[in-house]
Amino acid sequence: RIKRLSYRVDASALRPWLHLRLRDELRTNPEDRKRAEAEQRAREQRREQQKLLRKRKGGAALKDAKRQLHMSKKQAKLNKTQQEVDRSLRDAEAEVSRDEREKWFGETLKQVFVTYFRILKQKDSIGPLLPAVLEGLARYAHLISVEFFVDLFGLLKLIMRGQHGVGVGAEEHGDDAVSARISLRTALLCILTALHILTGQGEALNLDIRDFYFQLYALLPALAMHTQIEATRVSLQSDGTRFTVYLAPAEVAALGAQTDADGAVWEDAVRSEADLLFECLHMMFLGRTKVTSLTRVAAFCKRVVVAAVHWPPRTAERALDFVRRLLARYPALDRLVSSEDQAGSGVYLRDLDDPDMCNPFATCLYELHWLQIHFHPRVQAAAARLLAYAKAEAKKRQQ
Repeated sequence: RIKRLSYRVDASALRPWLHLRLRDELRTNPEDRKRAEAEQRAREQRREQQKLLRKRKGGAALKDAKRQLHMSKKQAKLNKTQQEVDRSLRDAEAEVSRDEREKWFGETLKQVFVTYFRILKQKDSIGPLLPAVLEGLARYAHLISVEFFVDLFGLLKLIMRGQHGVGVGAEEHGDDAVSARISLRTALLCILTALHILTGQGEALNLDIRDFYFQLYALLPALAMHTQIEATRVSLQSDGTRFTVYLAPAEVAALGAQTDADGAVWEDAVRSEADLLFECLHMMFLGRTKVTSLTRVAAFCKRVVVAAVHWPPRTAERALDFVRRLLARYPALDRLVSSEDQAGSGVYLRDLDDPDMCNPFATCLYELHWLQIHFHPRVQAAAARLLAYAKAEAKKRQQ
């Protein structure tokens, strides 16, 4: 149906694909789970019988219990033979079931990726579908064939720069890292998809993600001014009409708790821009491999703290926790908090969207003292914990 409509459909048509069990479909077989539960119940029954036997110390009750637990050699041999036959039959059934499930698994995966890639190849009027497509690619990136990685990386870069035909009536922006032709959510999903590809099978390839670091660094000022960074889009359908609203996390939970007997309201909650941002930051700097450029890490650390001054309390607290974990993983960043031993030279270029050239060690994280007098007590406590941790680590290194 989506193909017949030339992929001109609402983004909500692709949302259910995010809930497909493609990640762990083959890990647990429902029949195996039922069989394991039955065996567990049988073992518990045997344990109960043994406990009962130990409690009763003689008489007819002891003989009856022993008769239930023990059997003749002929009966034991027959039971053993029957168990072997049952085991062989179960193995044959499981093998057939697994082959059939693998077949349907592969076919479903093929149709999902074919639809995603065909939508990306349309180039025209796919702006509303891009977030849903990119979120699906990020979720199932570990299942994409390696031969598509290079082309997909190039396509993601074009989308980030607004050079993929996304949007109508927009002007070209040259080599700017951030393009006004795409939304903040689309840009974050591009970065997240690239990171998921790289942390999976893409580790074997020599793929340069420098552009994605620069893109995320350039997005931070815009995200700092984004008033709906914690909001979640929810599509509501009532009386045949569909529209999109912004709800805070608490409002989304309240809406999900409501039950409508007539099914007049259908809600589809997606992840907020704050969730996408911090997942990107954690995968970039707190993943399995460390970032080699300390200047780049310091630049991100500075911009995240600056953005935390403008963010809502919940996001600001997450930002401070992220910075504390950065200081723990990269001890040399203590120069941004305490400059008694060494100081940077030059000028910090705060408006330059190049984390490698902005000279972050020429400044410090003085915004932490602003956050200590924040109106929200949890942000105050988070800033105080961060400063206390930095001072304690500095004393340890001096000793």
